[in-house]
Amino acid sequence: MKKLLLLCLVLMFASAITGCSSSHLKANMTQIRQVYGSIKSMSGTAIVKEGNANDTVLFTFVKPNEFLEWYSSRNRVIVYNGSFELIQDSSGKKVVKEKPFNPYDYGKILKNGKAYVSGNSVVVENSLGKVWLNEKLLPEKIEWKNGITVKIVKLNINGYGDEKVIEDFMGTNGSNRSEEKPSRLVSIGEAEKLAGFPLVIPAYTDSCRFIGAIVSNSSGVKVVTLYYGEMNTNKLLTIVESPSEKVLYNTSGMKEQGTKEINGVKVSYGVAFGKWLAYAFSVKNVSVIIYGNLTKQEMTKVVGSMV
Repeated sequence: MKKLLLLCLVLMFASAITGCSSSHLKANMTQIRQVYGSIKSMSGTAIVKEGNANDTVLFTFVKPNEFLEWYSSRNRVIVYNGSFELIQDSSGKKVVKEKPFNPYDYGKILKNGKAYVSGNSVVVENSLGKVWLNEKLLPEKIEWKNGITVKIVKLNINGYGDEKVIEDFMGTNGSNRSEEKPSRLVSIGEAEKLAGFPLVIPAYTDSCRFIGAIVSNSSGVKVVTLYYGEMNTNKLLTIVESPSEKVLYNTSGMKEQGTKEINGVKVSYGVAFGKWLAYAFSVKNVSVIIYGNLTKQEMTKVVGSMV
């Protein structure tokens, strides 16, 4: 009898907790639209399902309609800058002028959408699909009627460098976009040929694999950006290199916070684009800045493998 009473109490307590977990949620479309309106950009990791394909995707969406997708399992990158779409994969590069479908812009579902509480989520749906929102009214899952489902694993809101990521991949700097052509994602060897100086390559990357390099011009100086990522996680690592230290700091937006010595080399550390852990140093007349969302310990190991 005591055991039965105890079991009943446990079940009642569990039920009370479950009830409390969703009772504070309210399906208020005004608040939902206000939260969506406060989002200028969002980025993160998602599981994207389309038909029988199920891919881990690193994404960036900048309002009103710019977005980037890196399908890590297929090493396929899709970027749209509001004017044209750039697709880069093992078959090469293709530029498409038609506007692609953006599966991350759930604002289309909020228009004329009806909201209700379901479990621990607020759900909004209309004729285009459904979006599940968490207690902060941020998206957890987006299900489109065209067969595409986006399950968001990790989400960052209003990242300072979100638009910069899209500009880097498109080869634009935010001005005269209609007159500019997209840069190519190239191999390290081709990047060295285009840049005209030897690159400093990390021997350690915390399991992040090389995605591609972009060679650009800044004030007449060549700048090479190397992109690394880790499949099935949101690990990102960016390495920017140039013969000019001044140009490099302007390109990466790094702000120094101090210096230390790694393997006998003076290394500055700080923050890039307001959120990324960053390190700067020079090796063989090449200035290098690395930034990303790896831990401080792992970032130090990356630097150590380069100096």
